[in-house]
Amino acid sequence: MIVAVGGGEVLTNETYEIDKYIVEAARKDNPNLLFIPTASNDAEPYIDTISKLYVGLGCEVDSLRLCRQETTVDEAKRKIEWADIIYVGGGNTEFMMEKWREYRVDQFLLDAYRQNKVLSGLSAGSICWFIAGHSDSEFLSGVENPKQKWVKGLGLIPYLHCPHYDEEDRNFHFDNFYLGQITEAIAIENQAAIVWDKHELSVVKANPDKNAYHLSWSPGGLEKAAIGSN
Repeated sequence: MIVAVGGGEVLTNETYEIDKYIVEAARKDNPNLLFIPTASNDAEPYIDTISKLYVGLGCEVDSLRLCRQETTVDEAKRKIEWADIIYVGGGNTEFMMEKWREYRVDQFLLDAYRQNKVLSGLSAGSICWFIAGHSDSEFLSGVENPKQKWVKGLGLIPYLHCPHYDEEDRNFHFDNFYLGQITEAIAIENQAAIVWDKHELSVVKANPDKNAYHLSWSPGGLEKAAIGSN
């Protein structure tokens, strides 16, 4: 199962109902949760926030740091194998995917999916599960004349993806950015998540007013439909 969260401020419990759903999906009394904060460059306040949240929800929590301390490929594999739940944090998606390839984390996460672990994450941690996602990585990297771009994910959810879809700079730009694409897309608002389970899509919400949408192009133009709740 994959729970891909469109966005929301974890520190102020904006995603709390989704976080509870992620823990319950493991179907264990005290599941092991591994937080992967690569996209935030292993930001310690973010690690502390996720740890406190999920310990409070009954999990044993560890983190996989790939940026600020020495880690081996074997250590990355061991931690992913230990986990019942994997939660990927937000930040710079392109940097994250490059760092994962360096440590073979991309391959280990594909193995985790085949082992029926609960995979989850927010923003960049949502994009990573799709074929590719609408990313602002260049803006976060400080490159000259940054632009929105597609960043390739792991391809476990067979759609293109846009997180933060209720934010003005995403909603308008993604609809235009998506113009002419053949592959269908999933756009998720903050405080909403899609659940990919046995090749079926549903939605879980921390805010009943938020939604996730299925997008596709037809001869008549862009077609957009809300996805039903779990």
